Amino acid sequence: MARWAAIDIGSNSTRLLIAQVEKGSITPVETDLITSRLAEGVEETGFLQGDAQDRTLAAVGKFLKRCRKVGVEKIRMGATSAVRRAGNRGEFLQSLRTATGLEPEVFSGQVEARLSFLGVVSALPLAAAGPTLVIDIGGGSTELIKGGGQEILASISLPLGAVRLTETHLPSKSDPVSSSQLRHLQQQVEGVLAGVVGGDFWEGKWEEPLLGVGVGGTVTTLAAIYLGLGKYSGKLVQGTVLPYKHLKGILDRLAGMDLTARKEVTGLPQERADIIIAGTVILLSLLEKLDLPEIISSEGDILTGMLVDLGQKCGGNGAYLD
Repeated sequence: MARWAAIDIGSNSTRLLIAQVEKGSITPVETDLITSRLAEGVEETGFLQGDAQDRTLAAVGKFLKRCRKVGVEKIRMGATSAVRRAGNRGEFLQSLRTATGLEPEVFSGQVEARLSFLGVVSALPLAAAGPTLVIDIGGGSTELIKGGGQEILASISLPLGAVRLTETHLPSKSDPVSSSQLRHLQQQVEGVLAGVVGGDFWEGKWEEPLLGVGVGGTVTTLAAIYLGLGKYSGKLVQGTVLPYKHLKGILDRLAGMDLTARKEVTGLPQERADIIIAGTVILLSLLEKLDLPEIISSEGDILTGMLVDLGQKCGGNGAYLD
C-alpha cells in the first residue's frame, strides 16, 4: 500500500491531502489547510505580492515535512487562479521548485474544472448517476462543470472568486454589508454570468432533474454554518443538502454583522470571515440563474481529483473511499 499526496495552491488557501493508494483505490487519511491568501493584491497590481508568496511557500514547506514524516511516495502540486493570472508567476514557480525540488503544475481553468469534477464523482456516487452541475467557488475563480454520469459535457472558468470579489467591491471588510452593497455584488456576478447562462454553455435541456453539487471553501463553510458545527467535520459536511432559502438567510445574517461578530459565528473560520459574504453572493446568484432550489456540499474536490487523475495515469481507476 502506497501513500500519495496532493497540494493545492489556491488563491485563498494552500491545502494538503494525504491518501492511501492500493489497487486503484484512493483512501484519504489526512488533510490540512493554511489560509495563505496568495491572491492578496493580485487584482489591483497584477502581481503576486512578496508577503503572500512567503506565506504560501511556508505552507508548502510545512506540508512537505509532514509528507516526508508519514512516508508519502508521490506528491502532486498544482496552482490555480492566482498563479494563472499573475505577471510574475514564473518567478514564483521557480521559488517553489527551488524550495521543494518538485515541479509545480499551473492548472488552466479547463483542467481545474476537470479535476474538480473527478473529485466530485469519486466522492459522491450520486453525482455519477445522472446529469450534474458542479459549482467550484474558489478565491480567484469559479468553475462550472456540466456532467452526464462520469463524462464532462462542458465546462467554463469564470473570473469570480471570494477573495477577488471582496478586494474589488468590499474594500471595508470590517463593516456590516448593506443591502445596496449586496445588490451591487450580485449585479457584478450577474454581469459575468450574462454571457454564460443561456449561451453556448447551457444549450440543450436535461431530461432528468439536474443535481447541483458545490465544492470549495465557500460551500463547505456554509454547510458547517448550516449544521452549526463547532468543530469542522468533513464526514458531516459531505453530502449535506443546502436549500437556497437557508443560504439566503445565512447571507442576510452575516451581512448584518461587522467582521468581529462574524468571527464568532459557529462553523465560520475566523480567517474566512471577511470573504464569506462575497463567496455566498456568487453561490446564490448561480442558484438563481440556474433555477436550482438547493445544492449538495461535496468534500471531494480538486485535491481528490488530482490524486484520482494521477491514479488513472498510473494505470488505476482511482476511486475515492471514505
